[in-house]
Order: sequence, then structure tokens, then C-alpha cells
Amino acid sequence: MMKSEYTTQEHLNILIDDKPLDILLHEIYPDKLLLGLVPTIVEWLDSNDEVELVYSRFVSNQSQAILPILMCPDDCDFSCTIIVAEVVSNEESVRWNRIGIDNSERSDINKTGTIVEWLEKVPAFCFDINDYKQLERIYRQAKK
Repeated sequence: MMKSEYTTQEHLNILIDDKPLDILLHEIYPDKLLLGLVPTIVEWLDSNDEVELVYSRFVSNQSQAILPILMCPDDCDFSCTIIVAEVVSNEESVRWNRIGIDNSERSDINKTGTIVEWLEKVPAFCFDINDYKQLERIYRQAKK
């Protein structure tokens, strides 16, 4: 558990090589206002529909999915900044091919990830399938 730049409450975080993802993105894109975003895996999501969307995309058995991974801590919903990952998985690994800022229509959360400003300077991230599956218990916990 840790705190983000703009929250006083401790929360779960996504670490890449022991560095919080929002800090990593901020270092690459300091002008995009990404510092302080919090994971969508915490129980802070206000909408059951948004919780369901995140969970269903995380456990999706499709070979590719667009997964919301970070959100603005002010609103804790999809109305503000949402960072998504293009997730490709196989039996051995999960790869975040691209990460980007979701610019989809906010009135229909099912369109989340259909229009994305891909952050081209962010490298792909590859996770061992067993390590990645450890997140499922966190998503299940958040599922209301």
C-alpha cells in the first residue's frame, strides 16, 4: 500500500520495476498531467458498471483487450482522465503492448478504449502470467 501524489489515503498501486506507474508515465510525459493518477483496481470506483467493465476486461479470455488501468483520484470514475493498456495475453505471459489516454465518449462506458491517444514513448511491458494473475484477487476485491 502507498499514497499517490494527490491522495492522503493509502491504496494499491501498479509498480513497474518497483516504480509506481503514474510516476513512470510522468517522467516520460511531464506535460500530460499523469502524476497522481491511481489504479482502477482499488475499491474507489463509484460506478458498479465501471467496476464490472474493468473486471470483465481483466479476466477476458480474448487474446487482446483494452483495460483501464489508471484514473483520476478526484472523481474515481471514468469522467476524468483514464489511462488504458492494450493487453495481449497467451498461456505464458501478458503484455501491455501500448498505454494511452482514453478519449472515448464518456456517456457510454462500453466504448472505453475505442478512441485512444497512444503514448508512443512508453515501452511495452511484459509480465509472467502467474505474476499477472495475482492481480485478479485485487480486481475481485474491488468487484461489488
